[in-house]
Amino acid sequence: MIDLSALLQGFVLGLGMFVCPGPKDVLILREALSGRSPVQLVGIGTGSDLVLIALGILGLSAALHAAPGLQLAAQLLGIALLLLHGAQAARSALVVSPTVLAVVAPAGVSSSRGLRQLLLVSLLNPAAWLDTVLVIGTVGAALPAGLRLGYAAGAVGASLVWFTAWVTGARHARRWMGNPRNWRLLDLGVALAMLGMAAWMALGLA
Repeated sequence: MIDLSALLQGFVLGLGMFVCPGPKDVLILREALSGRSPVQLVGIGTGSDLVLIALGILGLSAALHAAPGLQLAAQLLGIALLLLHGAQAARSALVVSPTVLAVVAPAGVSSSRGLRQLLLVSLLNPAAWLDTVLVIGTVGAALPAGLRLGYAAGAVGASLVWFTAWVTGARHARRWMGNPRNWRLLDLGVALAMLGMAAWMALGLA
């Protein structure tokens, strides 16, 4: 049986981590505004959190703390990924003119490409690792074995609530994206989020 106090603890901590939008949230926002299926977006957002939370509770958080070299490699990989996607978003904002069709994806963004990018950022983004593996996972791993399932369920539930609300809100704002200027501003916001997070992570390694 799931312990309700552990479930509540996981939910509150998870919600506290997830409500601060990061690179994954910005990409989900962009895909939602493009008309992507809400089920796909919520599934990727919550599913990736579930995977990382489970890995953290099962021991990856302890392994990363005990192996600084492994943690550094994961951070460097994440920084490189953020720089790549940040540069792509900046190029879209400054060079590529999006095609405006009421509630369709902007030009140059294929259906599979957007999902691949979102999956990569969801699973390899260092901000997600910090929040889910190293914070939520570490706390969960320290709990007695009988409480971990409830704690993990609460944290995953918080992710589900957050991404459902995030995607729903984005879909209500789609009518504002009929203007090419708004797409450029959104791409610029994506670029700033990605590059800013990469710079913050790089400074933390210095």
